[in-house]
Amino acid sequence: DQLRATAVAVADRLGLAEGTGWQIGWQSAGRTPEPWLGPDILEVIDTLATGPDAVEGVIVSAVGFVADHLEVLYDIDIEATAVAERTGLALARTQVIHDDPTVMDALASLVEAAADPG
Repeated sequence: DQLRATAVAVADRLGLAEGTGWQIGWQSAGRTPEPWLGPDILEVIDTLATGPDAVEGVIVSAVGFVADHLEVLYDIDIEATAVAERTGLALARTQVIHDDPTVMDALASLVEAAADPG
């Protein structure tokens, strides 16, 4: 729900309509007995490149992650990029925040406020 709310907020700011300008895809299906969230990003990329409403390119934003790690570097930069290249779709990924000073200052302020309620 939080990831969808983030996506909606960004899309609204950019004037994008869901289904035509943006959509959510999930990566890194967990190895659990529960069904994983979907649709899988690899399926989304394939559909965007080859479906009846094919597009020329896609920008992927891993909004649920604050730093590059396996689920970003492998799942998107390697796997998703390979599917995009195979289908002729241009793919770019936004940077994650890492240690962005603005974000770190905001987090520090929240921690300080929680540590000193008075």
